[in-house]
Amino acid sequence: MAFTQEQITNALKSVKYPGFSRDIVSFGLIKEIVLTGTETRVQMVLTTNDPAVPRTIKADAEDVLRKLGVSSPKVLIDIHAPPAGVGSSGVGATSIPGVKHIIAIASGKGGVGKSTVAANLAMGLHNAGARVGVCDCDIYGPSISLMFGSREQPMATEENRILPIEQYGLKLMSMGFLLDDSSPAILRGPMVTRYTQQFLRPDCANRRARRRNRRDHAAGSGADRRAQGGDDV
Repeated sequence: MAFTQEQITNALKSVKYPGFSRDIVSFGLIKEIVLTGTETRVQMVLTTNDPAVPRTIKADAEDVLRKLGVSSPKVLIDIHAPPAGVGSSGVGATSIPGVKHIIAIASGKGGVGKSTVAANLAMGLHNAGARVGVCDCDIYGPSISLMFGSREQPMATEENRILPIEQYGLKLMSMGFLLDDSSPAILRGPMVTRYTQQFLRPDCANRRARRRNRRDHAAGSGADRRAQGGDDV
C-alpha cells in the first residue's frame, strides 16, 4: 500500500517529545520524508545531549508507522549538541544559586489566579517541610506583597544583594515590596528582564554594581586630575 507524505506526517503527530505534551511534528523535528516503492524513510534533526531522547523518539515513530501499515519504516535522526547553557531537552535552562527545584507559574492572560496558585503552592510545600521562596516576576501588577499582608521594604547588603522579605516561614521577593500604592513602574523590555535577573540571580546585580563602581572611580579620578591641573596653573 502506498502512503503520502501527509499520511506519514499526520501519523507522526501522535508521537510526543519525551517529557513534553507537544508532538515531534509541532516541534519541527521532521526534516524530510522519502517515499519510494521499496522504502519509507523519515529524516529528523534533534538537538539534545540525552541519548535516551532520540532513542525513544525513533522507537515510538517506527512503531506508529508500523501500525499505519508501513512494513519496514526507517527513522533516521541527526543529533546536534545544544549550545552552552542549554539543557538536555534543547530548551534553555540555567540554575539559580542555592535553589534546588524551580516551579514556574505562568499564563498568557492576566487575572486568572497565577499569584493565588503560587502562594497556596508555596505554603503547601512549606507545610510539608520544604524551604520555599516566592519570586513575583509580575513587574506591572505585583500582588504577592498584598496576598501575604506585608508592606515591608527589603534591605540590601553592602554587596548590593537584595535580601528577601520573610513572612509565614517563606522568603518573598516582589516589586510590590519596592513600590508604594501610588508609585507607577514605568518599565519596558530589557529593563523588565534586568529587574527579574536581579530578583533571581544576585550575582547579576553584583556584577553591574561593580561595573558602576569602576565607572564612578574612573570618573572621580579624571575629575581629580582636572582639579589638580587647575591648581597647578
